[in-house]
Amino acid sequence: MSGPRLFTEEEITHHAYEVFLELAPEHLSEQDIEDFNEHREALGFIEESAPGEHWQNIVAMEIEPQYYSEVTIGLELENEDLIFAQVLISRDQDAPFCHIIWKE
Repeated sequence: MSGPRLFTEEEITHHAYEVFLELAPEHLSEQDIEDFNEHREALGFIEESAPGEHWQNIVAMEIEPQYYSEVTIGLELENEDLIFAQVLISRDQDAPFCHIIWKE
């Protein structure tokens, strides 16, 4: 018996970005969306990493790093990064899960 079918880093990053684009109008201000759309080509970034420990308290479940990714979406500005969303997403193709912390 084989293990779970996992998305690659590139696939999961793309999937997280699609979820972000779909849900952003419900969770971000019109100004945030305008800023992101205007500057995403030049300043936008999407970074995939191992999930931080803070997720376990937020989602109240154990996060096994090999099965989840944290994807950060934002704009890279001169002084600091402007983060629009931090996405915890399952890499397991047969066990979908996604939780987003939106910019306030």
